[in-house]
Amino acid sequence: MSNEAPARPETSGGSRYGSWQAFATPAAAVALAWTAFQISLVIWPLIDVPIQRSGHVAFAVALALLITAPRLPQGRLWRGINAAFAFSAFLPFVWIILHAQRIEDRYSGLDPLLWGDYAGAILLLVLLTEASRRIMGLGITLLAVGFVAYQLLGQYLPGVLSHRAHNPTDFLDNQFLTVQGIFGVPTGVAVDIVFYFILFAAVYEVFGGGKMIIDLALSVTGTRTGGPAKAAIVSSGLMGSVSGSAVANVMSTGIFTIPLMMRIRYDPRFAGAVEAVASTGGQIMPPVMGAAAFVMADYLQMPYRDIVLAALLPALLYYLALGFAVDLEARKRNLAVLSRAEMPDVRQVLRDSGHMLIPLAWLAYRIVSGYSITSSSIEAVVLTIACGLLRRTTRQGPLAVVRSFALTAERCLNVTLPCATASVIVSVIAFTGLGTKFTGLVVLLSGGSLEITLVLAMVASLILGAGMPTTSAYIMGAVLVAPALVTLGLSPLSAHLFVFYFAIMSMLTPPVALAAYAAATISGSSSSATGWKAVSLAMPGFLIPFGFLLHPGLLLDGGAIEAIWGAFSLLLAFFAVSVAIVGWMFRQLAAWERAFFGVVGLVSIHPHPATTVLVLVVLGLAVWRCRSLRNSDRAA
Repeated sequence: MSNEAPARPETSGGSRYGSWQAFATPAAAVALAWTAFQISLVIWPLIDVPIQRSGHVAFAVALALLITAPRLPQGRLWRGINAAFAFSAFLPFVWIILHAQRIEDRYSGLDPLLWGDYAGAILLLVLLTEASRRIMGLGITLLAVGFVAYQLLGQYLPGVLSHRAHNPTDFLDNQFLTVQGIFGVPTGVAVDIVFYFILFAAVYEVFGGGKMIIDLALSVTGTRTGGPAKAAIVSSGLMGSVSGSAVANVMSTGIFTIPLMMRIRYDPRFAGAVEAVASTGGQIMPPVMGAAAFVMADYLQMPYRDIVLAALLPALLYYLALGFAVDLEARKRNLAVLSRAEMPDVRQVLRDSGHMLIPLAWLAYRIVSGYSITSSSIEAVVLTIACGLLRRTTRQGPLAVVRSFALTAERCLNVTLPCATASVIVSVIAFTGLGTKFTGLVVLLSGGSLEITLVLAMVASLILGAGMPTTSAYIMGAVLVAPALVTLGLSPLSAHLFVFYFAIMSMLTPPVALAAYAAATISGSSSSATGWKAVSLAMPGFLIPFGFLLHPGLLLDGGAIEAIWGAFSLLLAFFAVSVAIVGWMFRQLAAWERAFFGVVGLVSIHPHPATTVLVLVVLGLAVWRCRSLRNSDRAA
């Protein structure tokens, strides 16, 4: 995958929307029109699905082209050409509106295409490719182009890779005039669900909800050992559960937490890695999680509430594991703690903005209770505005609300464009039968061994996710990797959560670790070094998917005893692995001691009560020995 840095829409602050005059630009007009279009879909939900999805993609492509115009060569000619391309993105949308009834009544693959169908399909595919390249970089763009080439030219490939689905007319028909192509399930999730969660997050931020979360985290953890790092864990977990984007989470919370960590002498590389790992985990933290979780619910045809409940315990364990590493690192370096005077007062924070917890609690309640995801998020938006206006400390004017609407559209680019591009890829995989071939190949390579298949699935998910947004990475894994796991006996939910976790971990793994690179820009450390440090800190996160396969109780698939036992086994594993990673337990550990703790941690995952008891005893003795040796050294 390419290391080209993609253009990132504004993720925090919205500084360029500081006045009403700032909205007098084509990009701002399109951003606000997009949000208005999405709100209209809530008011008139019976609008035809192709119209909804084509409009959503049209606004995304147009905004992406307009917002990246400063990257083009200077001059009126280039700007004019770019503007023309941007607004031509609406032509396929208009064509679908005008021919909505014909499109609804026609039979795909049988009825002939009109000239406008050909033109609209080609125009939209070309503009979507360019918009994706500008926003997400070359990685996913080249991948999509490769899949399209595979469908059109696959008949010339040898052996099992060859297929007969090469008719260009059928390809354009499927991509443009059905809801199996560009306007497929991933795009539908972005239209129907994700946009409204991003709207809630943007509105919640402008009314001070994000700052309140950071202040609360600092006030609770700031004076403890490694306090700023622990505050980063808490605040990034909470903020990430609302935003659902690792990079956006890093840029919004990291600007506060990373300097604080460096202030008490955390290494810049370590500070950036902590923020990257904590922000990435926000995508597995209920109630919102990441956009990929909504795609998963659609693929599995199960209530999103069930996804949330299954993900809750592993997500908490993920953050506890990171907390172990942060605490051990702080004690190893004997880092100073911040004084109470330097921390926000929790009572003052609650007095000033505690009422902003109400929308967050309401959103969580509605989701867990099984209410409509879209209506729950819209209710949370309205409640956020109402609560924000209650107190002078959080009250905002109309400009702030309008700014949040524009930022919503910009932030949605990082979801809509990868979803639309991934929809093209998924369509090709389904149309050519590549998914079935890939599943057969994985099973063949593993020799039918579930253990080997899991390792192959992990590696494949990380490779597929390199340089791609989490949503796209998960979708690729869901259609290529998860079926192989289901074939070998895993439940669909377990298989998809397994792929989901490693799709998320791809945000941390070099060579293209987007979350780690974003954190490195704030800490000033090396991007590569920050990425590798993030991988080591997130190592327990790599164990969680294997843990919930061995302990199904972690997904609440069983009784309370199974859940408690599974959680306790993984906590022992994470503690031991964290000791091995940091290399400290009351004293600096030798290499063989670190290896010992690492092996004990891996053994702890084994699903047998006797193993858990044995590991508990061995760890207790090892910790006691380390403490005794520390005391002996001091006495000497």
